Amino acid sequence: MVCLYILYIPVIYVAKVLRGIRFETQLYNDFKKVASAGGYTVTGAFERFMTGCLENGVLVFPERGTAGFEAEARVLVDWLRKGKRFYYGEGGVELNIGGRLILLLPKVCDSELRRTMEEVLKGSVIEQEQSSMLPGPLMENAEVYQRRLGLIE
Repeated sequence: MVCLYILYIPVIYVAKVLRGIRFETQLYNDFKKVASAGGYTVTGAFERFMTGCLENGVLVFPERGTAGFEAEARVLVDWLRKGKRFYYGEGGVELNIGGRLILLLPKVCDSELRRTMEEVLKGSVIEQEQSSMLPGPLMENAEVYQRRLGLIE
């Protein structure tokens, strides 16, 4: 006597696209190390890269050393929020904070920092326009400053 049992289990398959990409072995291994150091798998890191490109609507490749630009941008944004307009750069040259932030905009990869930079820059222009329309001591001080620089006589 033979007993035959058939077990039927309904299975739902979730479709996942499988694509093959060829990489150089050394490139793949180096990327794998970088991804795992960041807490990602290779697939997860690549997926996050693609998501970031789609969110920004552009294919962006990070430049080497952007962390330094982003740190500088964060400091300058903080100074501009506090009302500081100029700072002394290398060699004691006085630099405009707003101008430097505009130069840093294309070098900053962090989209949230870029939005913050844009907002602070727009706000600083509005503040400058409002303060230049104020009569009284502020305008007198501006005239004294211009005379010292030799801009007016």
